[in-house]
Amino acid sequence: MKEMPLVSICCTSFNHESYIREALEGFLMQKTTFPVEIIIHDDASTDHTAEVIMEYVKAYPDLIVPILQTRNQYSQGVKIWPNFVFPVAKGKYIALCDGDDYWTDQYKLQKQVDFLESNPEYGLVFTQAKEIEGNSSNTKITGGKVDSFYDLLFANPIPTLTTCFTNSLLQDYLMKIQPENKQWLMGDLPIWLWFVFNSKIGFINETTAHYRVLSESVSHSKSYEKASVFAYSAFDIRKFYLIKFNREQYIQAVKGANFQRLFQMSLQYREFSDSFRLFFKSPVSNLKTFIKYCLGYYTRR
Repeated sequence: MKEMPLVSICCTSFNHESYIREALEGFLMQKTTFPVEIIIHDDASTDHTAEVIMEYVKAYPDLIVPILQTRNQYSQGVKIWPNFVFPVAKGKYIALCDGDDYWTDQYKLQKQVDFLESNPEYGLVFTQAKEIEGNSSNTKITGGKVDSFYDLLFANPIPTLTTCFTNSLLQDYLMKIQPENKQWLMGDLPIWLWFVFNSKIGFINETTAHYRVLSESVSHSKSYEKASVFAYSAFDIRKFYLIKFNREQYIQAVKGANFQRLFQMSLQYREFSDSFRLFFKSPVSNLKTFIKYCLGYYTRR
C-alpha cells in the first residue's frame, strides 16, 4: 500500500518544455525522512511539456500525480490551484513551485518540515530564492522576513517557490475566502495574507531555489495595460484583507503606495498621458514628488 505523504509538492506548468525537467529534478533530489508526493498540473501546453511530464510519470508512477488538461483552463477563467491541484493534495504540508522554477537545496523540504513540526504556531515557512532573468546570468536574491501583516502591505517578500505551509490552514482559506470568487490575478498573495492574519510566518535565511523571470507572464509583462491591471489587483487583495480584519486605517497608505507604483510604471512604459492622470489622482501627490520621479527615471536611463 502506498504510504501517505507528509508533504504534497504542487507544481503548475504551461509551455515549460525548456524548464520542466529542472523543476522535476529539483523535487526528486529532495532527501527527507518522510514520504512526499508530486502533483503536477499542465494546462494544455502547446509544446512538449506534457510529454516530458509523462516520461517522468512512467519512471516514478508511485510518486508523481499528473493532471493534464486537454483544454486550457486559465484562459477560461478557471483557477488552477483551488480547482484542480489543492483538492487532490494529501499531505499535511504543501510546497509550491511552478514548472519554470526549480529547487537547488536537496534538504529544502526537510528543513522546512522540521521547523513547522517544532513550531506549531507557525503556519508557513519560506526561504530566499535566487532570481534569474530567463536564461541569462543576471541574478539577485529575493525574499525577506515577515514579522506581521504590515510587511505584506507594500510588497510581497515571500517567493512562492520557496514556501511550505500547513494544508489545514490552506483548507480554511479555501472554505472562507475562495467562495467569495474574487477575480484576483494573484493566487499566492491572498494565501500569504490569510496565513499572516491567522498564524506566524517563519523565514529560513538560506537560498534554496531559483526563480526564473520570463519576459512575459502574469506577473511580468511588456504590456503596460496588463502590468497596471496586475497592480490594481494586488491593491484590491490588500484592501479586502484590511477590511476583513478591521485594519481600515492602513487602506489610504496602501492606496497611495499603489498609485506611486503605477506612476513609476507609466514612466517606464512611456505612457505619459497616464503619468499625469495617475499623479494628480494619487492621494499623496505633490509637485516635488512629481519632479523627483521624473528626474530619477530619466537619470537612470
